[in-house]
Amino acid sequence: MREGNSYRVSRRALDYLLAIYITSRRGNAARLTEISRILGVSAPSAHEYLAELISYGLVAKVGRGLYRLTHAGEKTLMRRIWAHGVLEEMLVRIFKIDVGAACSIASQIDLEIRVEEIEKICSVLGHPKRCPHGYAIPHIEDIAEDRIDQGYGRSCIRITSRASF
Repeated sequence: MREGNSYRVSRRALDYLLAIYITSRRGNAARLTEISRILGVSAPSAHEYLAELISYGLVAKVGRGLYRLTHAGEKTLMRRIWAHGVLEEMLVRIFKIDVGAACSIASQIDLEIRVEEIEKICSVLGHPKRCPHGYAIPHIEDIAEDRIDQGYGRSCIRITSRASF
């Protein structure tokens, strides 16, 4: 899962991070039962994979069946939301692709494009503040400097690999 000095996180891992983020928005820890339900997997399967994410430092267990994103996990997820929003904006603005189709395409490639390329695209687009759906886009500078605002709690990215792993 590690690539050079940064994480190359799988879609499965990001789905788990997103499930935790979604279910813990109100400041509460995410429950194992909610995580497994959202992902469409059994609680024992979710528990096993969460243990792996804990070993990578992306998730912390904060009680029996309770999980939170670590700072590293939150930054990893915010990088995905940033990449997804920038790609969506590019597809809609430059290629005039329908918003729904752009979201679907961005979901398929947002993990494949390196941060450096997303930075270039973001710069060419004038650092968009919102994706075509109207959700706030975090920016790499804010993520890198730990200025992650809670305004990024909504995003159009969805759990993509429901029970397919």
